[in-house]
Amino acid sequence: MIKPMNPNSKTSTPEVKRLLAGPRIGLHILILGLLAYFLGVRLCRSWPDWGYRELLLVILAAIQAGLYLKRCVLAAYDASPRAWRIYFIGSLACCFPESLIAPYFSWLAAPYVAQMCAILSPIVCVPSSILALIAIEFAAFGRAQLASRSPSEWVFRVAVYASWMLMGLLYKRIKDISEGRGDLIRELVAAKRELDLARDREVELATLRERERLARALHDNLGHTLVTLTVQLEAVQRLLPMDPDRAGPLLEEMKTLSRSSTEALRRSLDNLRAPGLGDKPLTRAMQSLCADTSRRTGLKIDCQIAAGADGLPPAVAEALWHVAQEGLTNVEKHAQAQQVVVSLSLQPQLAVLRVSDDGAGLPPDAESEPGHYGLRGLRERVEGVGGTLLLTRAEPKGALIEARVHLIA
Repeated sequence: MIKPMNPNSKTSTPEVKRLLAGPRIGLHILILGLLAYFLGVRLCRSWPDWGYRELLLVILAAIQAGLYLKRCVLAAYDASPRAWRIYFIGSLACCFPESLIAPYFSWLAAPYVAQMCAILSPIVCVPSSILALIAIEFAAFGRAQLASRSPSEWVFRVAVYASWMLMGLLYKRIKDISEGRGDLIRELVAAKRELDLARDREVELATLRERERLARALHDNLGHTLVTLTVQLEAVQRLLPMDPDRAGPLLEEMKTLSRSSTEALRRSLDNLRAPGLGDKPLTRAMQSLCADTSRRTGLKIDCQIAAGADGLPPAVAEALWHVAQEGLTNVEKHAQAQQVVVSLSLQPQLAVLRVSDDGAGLPPDAESEPGHYGLRGLRERVEGVGGTLLLTRAEPKGALIEARVHLIA
């Protein structure tokens, strides 16, 4: 499952880190370079009269350098907001006494402010930066000197600080956009992976469906024919010793049935679909099926086909024909019946095929019994065209197979 993109995510991708590596290195050089430069200027100017002020500056500069190296150079740049707040508070707190000792240390606040605007949310960083800059300005120059500062000096100082803040906000914007693009790329890669898996599953499912369809086709055709051949062979075996003349026509009929089965198998293998009606209308095909079965088995089969049956959609007609074929095969093989009724009725947007007999009836678990794969195949075939299949007992006795298929106008 694809995870939604988190707009507040602070995890940088390798691409984002490479994109922002240059500005970060520049900031490293700037902050550490300014810190070393200001400290060097102070130490050189006060040489050789060093005192506690110079010692305090060295300690504060060491603390700032240590905080910067630990947070921004040695550690991962993707830290929690709490860790960044501790770093900014510690660094700017060092700028305050440094500015009291040497006012030019106040310029160190500018890159720290830019860094703060690049890391923290604008709601937090903007007011915090303004307060920190005001405090450091008072520490560096005092109230009297600030009051006597010329407008040009104020404009210059404010412009410098504002420029650093804008650079930090721009950096943050670029970083957020790059991370958003990285998240989108990861989602696209994950979506492509899901689509590939879905396509593989669909191909596998299509293969399984094709196997089921081919197995159903072989059962509907070869299964029916083999049952018929078995029944006729048994009849020939009984008639041959006693009445060879009657056995001869049965053998001819068996040869004809065997040839037609071979052709049906060839068509199944060629087309990978169940040959059923072919080019014959449904009415004629159903009547031929009932007549052939009646002649072969001696059953009394009443075939009732409604007018307009030949106008049914091909897929529906094929399914109903196979229901009739399988129903008559089951009657011949299992029912021990005398009479069979095959009826196809048409209603507005509904076709109903019923195959009923007066035989022994279907057992309750007929579909799950070994050897009744044809019933399961029929249900799959009927449901495949949007219909339903009912297997129940007929009244007063026997079995009823009913297929109901809804038609789309």
